[in-house]
Amino acid sequence: MKTQEYTRLQALRLIPLLSGITAEISDRQQKVAAIESMICALRPTAHVHKDDISHNQSDLARQRMELRRAANELDRLGCALAITDPLEIFIPGVDENFGWRPGETFLRQAAIEPFAA
Repeated sequence: MKTQEYTRLQALRLIPLLSGITAEISDRQQKVAAIESMICALRPTAHVHKDDISHNQSDLARQRMELRRAANELDRLGCALAITDPLEIFIPGVDENFGWRPGETFLRQAAIEPFAA
């Protein structure tokens, strides 16, 4: 399978889509963390909160599935999350690679390659 590569103009046109995907990823990550925290808080009284824990565990599974789906959207575009803080999306380019951070309207020259799994 050939990896998608973008010209600067094509990569700039991806920004609205990447913005939506990264917003989804961020939202799902926050939800996952909140649900995990709730499950941990309920565990000491699991005998009383059995149904609540079960409900939260199924919600956690659904949130993780949606998080994977959002990450897969990046994969289909040939892009990847770079392991950086702040979050940066790696966009493979024809002549150079690009980086984009949520909230920005411009591209950076990619400083690093994405983490290869």
